[in-house]
Amino acid sequence: MKGLLVYTKEDAVVNRWFIGQLIEISADRGIELSLCLQNDNADFAFDDAENIDFCINRSRYDVVNKFFECRGIPCFNNGKTVGIANDKYKTYLLCKSLGVPVMDTCLYTPENACVLDFPCVVKSVSGHGGSEVYWAENKEELGALPLDDNKQYILQKPCSDKGVDVRVYVMGGEVICAVKRSSEGNFRSNYSLGGKAELFDATKEQREIISILQKELHTDYAGFDFILHKGNWVLNEIEDAVGSRMVYTLLNIDVAEKYVKYIEHNIKFKQ
Repeated sequence: MKGLLVYTKEDAVVNRWFIGQLIEISADRGIELSLCLQNDNADFAFDDAENIDFCINRSRYDVVNKFFECRGIPCFNNGKTVGIANDKYKTYLLCKSLGVPVMDTCLYTPENACVLDFPCVVKSVSGHGGSEVYWAENKEELGALPLDDNKQYILQKPCSDKGVDVRVYVMGGEVICAVKRSSEGNFRSNYSLGGKAELFDATKEQREIISILQKELHTDYAGFDFILHKGNWVLNEIEDAVGSRMVYTLLNIDVAEKYVKYIEHNIKFKQ
């Protein structure tokens, strides 16, 4: 069996250990997994596609999915997940359509800067890992932010409990674990930004929200991030190419091995 593992060049450097684990574990199971780098959302092409049995797309670009899935080659995660989870506004619209609780959100343009009350959180629709996330106390601060004219941004109402969130790791619809992340003095709680992490029991409320989204997206391996607002958990983001550092740090679980076995089972089941 042959598979392709797709990363961006930048993420491949940061995740080289996890990439090595995926390739090594695959080899131990008789699977030839090769790394391929994709650096933007432009057209994707792979010359040896007819000899590929599956693709693990961790580039966050759904053009990779479009290339393989139209050829009948399964991708992990699937194209719908990649397209929605890596666009925060699409995630918001999906949640609203399904009745999943989310913070009030709108696309940002200079004309609608006052649609939401201040303060507000400003996010790039394609950012991840806490990057390109800003706090604006008023219209003047919003206008002074170093925003990229080539990117789209959303404005979002802040939650009541800042600097804390819960990430629930889900594989094939099964909750692997949940981790509570917190940060003092920063409204962003990301572990990669220095936040603290501890194990957390996913609540019934969180599991119900994940179940609703799973029925729509059928994610293979993803993280569902929740923030707390006035005593209730609301969905913040869905992480498609979710990192696994916190799981390896806090638990005796080999995520790479679990994921390779999951993919192998799904390929054989579909055959």
